[in-house]
Amino acid sequence: MKVKQFFVVLLVLISILGFPSQALAHGVETNYHLKINSLEIQSVFSTGEAFKDAPVIVHPPEGLDYAPIAGRTNEQGMFVFEPDYSVSGEWEVEIGEDSHWDMLVIPVSDRGIDFEAISQIQEDHPHHHHYLASQVIVVVLAIGCGISSQFISHKFKN
Repeated sequence: MKVKQFFVVLLVLISILGFPSQALAHGVETNYHLKINSLEIQSVFSTGEAFKDAPVIVHPPEGLDYAPIAGRTNEQGMFVFEPDYSVSGEWEVEIGEDSHWDMLVIPVSDRGIDFEAISQIQEDHPHHHHYLASQVIVVVLAIGCGISSQFISHKFKN
């Protein structure tokens, strides 16, 4: 009977340690609103907390000899994108870094920002894969412990 209790305790410990609750807070959500001559961008974590002071890099359209522009979000996770309308093409706005990252591709022409054609790219970082992998490992270990405890308890009964 003690072997079965050992496996139950082991299963509980693996379950508790195998599901890191903070990993869920790493997602970044970015919303944007068109203003008269700019695009107001706001990034928040999936928990709703503002992504304040996040690094922002604005990349001009490819093929042009313009340097990227660096900035930061404010306390509310806001950044205002005011493109040079004489530079037509797809501008890229990167918000965050590493596992906290999002990017908007913003088409701009001399007529303004094409709001309907804005696309959002969320890079699939290894961090997200590790979280899913840890869930799978916990499930496999839980099943393995359950099967092992049944096998061992039957062996000791005989």
